[in-house]
Amino acid sequence: MAEVGTLPADRRAVVVREPAGNDELVALEGAGAPLDTALALAASLVDGVDDWLELPAVDLAAALLLVRCAWVGRWIRTEADCPDPGCRERVDIEFEVAAYLAHRRSRRPRGVVDRGADGYELGGVRFRVPTVRDLVDGDLERCIEQPVSAALARRVERALESLAPPLAGSLAGTCPACGATVELWFEPIDYVLAELRDASAGLLRDVHELASAYHWPEPAILGLDRRRRQDYVELVRGELVA
Repeated sequence: MAEVGTLPADRRAVVVREPAGNDELVALEGAGAPLDTALALAASLVDGVDDWLELPAVDLAAALLLVRCAWVGRWIRTEADCPDPGCRERVDIEFEVAAYLAHRRSRRPRGVVDRGADGYELGGVRFRVPTVRDLVDGDLERCIEQPVSAALARRVERALESLAPPLAGSLAGTCPACGATVELWFEPIDYVLAELRDASAGLLRDVHELASAYHWPEPAILGLDRRRRQDYVELVRGELVA
């Protein structure tokens, strides 16, 4: 099922198509570092973006969360241990991806001047929101005009957190047994890629079953949408049981 969403920093609308086996293979086997895999999946599945490298870095993580919605579902449910040594109860933490992204929409703080293509200005210092390219190159310092004092650098960093709110952060819940506050660090790219790998664990078995039953070549099977492939697999298994 296609998923429609809005990237929180760039604010553009995107459409995420249902994954095919080829996309699952990327998630399962990886395309290098997690950032490379995230880029490969976004480029393959998300319509509405011409150049991912030029988008705000946080929007890549947002896009991967939308991919997760089309692939696994719109609600993220995870668990954490209660920090109270006398309790240690397992605590459920859940949230809806759309609400999570909406809460992290970009806003321009007071005192920050929008300079259009030149980025922003605060206290006489020019800066811009880090892009995916900056993240890939590992050079975020080039996003802020140098030299800059430590105090002003901190103000710019706070402004950037408003202009492009980070999606990684602490999730909080309450232990139902003792009432203690439970916190869990959430890193979207790592978390989603781990989920997608788990969700794709049966891919090669599916390919084997369909190839054995229908004598289709691997590229044809991998080109099927995930849902359609699973429907065929269920038909094959039903015939075997019958």
